[in-house]
Amino acid sequence: MDINAVSLQDKIQKLINQYTEDKKKLDRLEEENANLREENGQLMAQIENINSSKNSSSSRIKELENQLKTLESQYQELQETISGFESIANDAISKIDSIIPDTGHHQK
Repeated sequence: MDINAVSLQDKIQKLINQYTEDKKKLDRLEEENANLREENGQLMAQIENINSSKNSSSSRIKELENQLKTLESQYQELQETISGFESIANDAISKIDSIIPDTGHHQK
């Protein structure tokens, strides 16, 4: 009976040792899990920041494209105004030339 008691005690000690090992593994895995959750949270925050920045950049690009269209329209209007001034100036020069004949400034 003494042998059975020793054998039972050995088995109990093995179970205690296995439990202790498993408990240590569980503690390590829980710590690793907590670290991974924290890293995951940080990554999600970074993704959120990137998406927010991307949306902000997209808005800024659209804003700049609208400004470009406005500037192009204003440029076209200025070109038309300048063309009108050139036409008026050419007409004025023609009328002045018809009133005041060339007195030979270009003679050789």
